[in-house]
Amino acid sequence: MDQTKPHNFSLPPINVGNGFVELGALTTLVGSTVAAVLVLANQGPAGIVWGSISAFGSSSVVKACASGATPGWLRQMFNLRTSISDSALGMDLPLSPSFKLARTVRSGMGHPMGVSCDVETLAGASPLVKDHHACSDVYAFDHETQFLLDGLPATPPGDAPKVYTYYSYPFYRSHSTLYQVSLICFSLVKYLEVYFLYRGSAAMAILSATPFTFFLFAAICLEVNEVVSSRRPMEIDGQLDIVSGTIPSVKQLGGSRKVVLGATKIARTSIWWKLIWSIGALLYSVSLIISYVLLGRQTTEVVVMWGIFQLVWLVLRILISHLKEFSEPTAGRPIVANQIDDLSAPMKLRLANLTFAVALCQVHLHTRGLSAYADDSYSTSQIARMLTMPNMREVYVLPRGNVSTVQLNVAAVIGDVALSSAAWMLGSNFTPIDLYDSCIIILNSILSQNQPHRLIAIPAVRVMTAKTTFQISVKGSENAQPLFIPRGVAGGSEVRDREWMYWIPCQSGHWLQFKSSNLSSLGKHMAEVVDDNQLTRTLEAGNLHLSLKNSLEVMAIVDISRKAARILLSILT
Repeated sequence: MDQTKPHNFSLPPINVGNGFVELGALTTLVGSTVAAVLVLANQGPAGIVWGSISAFGSSSVVKACASGATPGWLRQMFNLRTSISDSALGMDLPLSPSFKLARTVRSGMGHPMGVSCDVETLAGASPLVKDHHACSDVYAFDHETQFLLDGLPATPPGDAPKVYTYYSYPFYRSHSTLYQVSLICFSLVKYLEVYFLYRGSAAMAILSATPFTFFLFAAICLEVNEVVSSRRPMEIDGQLDIVSGTIPSVKQLGGSRKVVLGATKIARTSIWWKLIWSIGALLYSVSLIISYVLLGRQTTEVVVMWGIFQLVWLVLRILISHLKEFSEPTAGRPIVANQIDDLSAPMKLRLANLTFAVALCQVHLHTRGLSAYADDSYSTSQIARMLTMPNMREVYVLPRGNVSTVQLNVAAVIGDVALSSAAWMLGSNFTPIDLYDSCIIILNSILSQNQPHRLIAIPAVRVMTAKTTFQISVKGSENAQPLFIPRGVAGGSEVRDREWMYWIPCQSGHWLQFKSSNLSSLGKHMAEVVDDNQLTRTLEAGNLHLSLKNSLEVMAIVDISRKAARILLSILT
């Protein structure tokens, strides 16, 4: 009986690219940067057509489209960020405290070079909601914004800032319509490739035409929009507020700064551009992969024809990128420098928005950690409502009689990061270390003869107390040695039981002292009334993980808090 021979099931060999995969990889070294520059529209709408016209340099095209379609944190996370994408789109991260992915990315970044606020988004956010994406710390400005900033003189540290705004003047964006339209029309020669490929392989022709046609249609739509926009005067207020410079932090002094209110947002960050790049990346990737697979099954004539066309488009792409230098569309726009006192009330509040955005940026860099400042206030509208001259007090007026405790209802806290940010923005010489233990505490008091206003704001002292593992392990206070820690040193894993401790000045050398459990400052707290001697004894024990040693040092911080409060009030009133 004959035995049936087993069948061998195997896939047919796939000849990918017919040798052009290696050639395509080689040509990536030639002109790939040009392709990325053009696709990211650094030379106008026509650039996205010519950037994607050749299959050679495809990896740069796909990467450029992907970087354009993704937000900055995702661009950095997936290594899509390049100097070209920075120039076209900038690089920023939202300052929302709860955005964990942005926080993770930020931990691997350097020091930010500025902070920006989207006025429209910020105006629509509730003052009680901190998790909006209206404010960002900037690690690279796009080339249009950088061009604007490069033309402005910086304000040295300690000097009153000049606030730059666009002059109220009808300004029209420059746009080379003839140049853009000519390049778009010239790109139609791509259909010669489609025609000749169709005679040999309809599939190859369709795959070559599909992504090109999409980018061509997108470029036409974008060019029409550019032409229409160039015929209308630009908005005087671009709804983007920026401060650039060396942002202050506990580890770094603030440097020179430039403040611009009403800068123009670049169109490339709009949802339409992101949609174009998203679809383009998908179409380009799919058609390219299928094309290389199909090339292995084509005749020699089709393969050679396809390769010659890609080389021609590659050369033309390089030549066109050098044909004309793309000029800045807003070059020559008049801008005026304003003193803070000359700003209108709404513009002052926008300057305050920037100030509190800098404070949020400091929080992300602070040695105490983000969680320590979760209860602090950063909303300009909320703070401006609470921090008014009628509400300001230098001391808390204690009830008459011998009182040992007072119940407080904390409505808001303006912390050291907000005060040091205001000092830097407004030209004070106070540094983050000077204001490290300063704060303004806003209490919701009961109407009485002693406290005539329901909301009272008092410059006070806030320190972060802690215990080290060594202190916890020592049994008995007689064995513990006093330990005083310099300001700015938060400690590492050896630190336990971190708590905020507040000292609010009262009349006749008394203080209100209370701790906040779990770093939660808002709400009701039972404060203990202590005098200078009791406060000094508490500090001299040296078991709070602080630098302070007596009540005189605490009073000196109160004086600094009062001066910082006056600085902050100057942009809120």
